[in-house]
Order: sequence, then C-alpha cells, then structure tokens
Amino acid sequence: MNEAKAPSPSARLFLAFLAARLAYGLVFLVSAARKSPVPWYLPLERRFVLASRPEGLGMDWYGRTALGLVFALAAGAAVYMLAQRARWLARPSAVMAVARAGGLVLLVDFVYFGWALMTQTPDPWPLPSWYCPR
Repeated sequence: MNEAKAPSPSARLFLAFLAARLAYGLVFLVSAARKSPVPWYLPLERRFVLASRPEGLGMDWYGRTALGLVFALAAGAAVYMLAQRARWLARPSAVMAVARAGGLVLLVDFVYFGWALMTQTPDPWPLPSWYCPR
C-alpha cells in the first residue's frame, strides 16, 4: 500500500484558515438569521446584555463578531490538528472544496445582510418630553 506523505505545515495552515473563514461566515449568518441570543452592546448604558433583541438602543456587531471569531478559532485549530492525521483533508480537491464553500458562504452573507439592510424600516424613538425646538 502506498502511504501518502504528511501534508506540510503551510498546507495545513492554509486549510485551517479556509475552514476558519467558513465557520466564521456560517456562525455570523446563522446567528443573525435565527435571531439567536448574542451579546449586544448598549452604548447609552455602556454595558453588554445577552439577548435576541435588546430593549433600547443596541449594537450586535461586537457580540456577533466575537461569537464568529470563537467558532472560527475552534474550527481552524481542529482542522489544523486533524489534517495531520486525516491526510485526505490536505489534498488539493478537499482544500478547493473548503475554499468554494467559504466563498459561497461569503456570497450568501453579502446577499442576506444587503437584503436585510435595504428592507429595514426605520422606527425612530419619540422626542423626550423636555425637548423644545428653537
């Protein structure tokens, strides 16, 4: 039986980067589409809350990005270690499959978030009772 040689560290690193990119995009997209609870930053109160939709003014970008980075680091580390044992993972066809999947997720992310931003309706807060226009 012909034993394939172990993939180089640079090939494993490249595959790990592609897998991390794929995981990041998927987590970012799925957490937004499912309205999953993520850390929201409330700038007026200067604090974070874990919620699907906060009460008041909030930004989910920080929490959603951190969640994506955690999953991306875990996926990248797992694939980097797994590629040493599962040599088929470092084959060019497998690397191209992961790269194409990452590109597809990136495209779906662009379409989903573009659609979400273009179709949202502004919902302004009422003016405070003490406000007096000049």
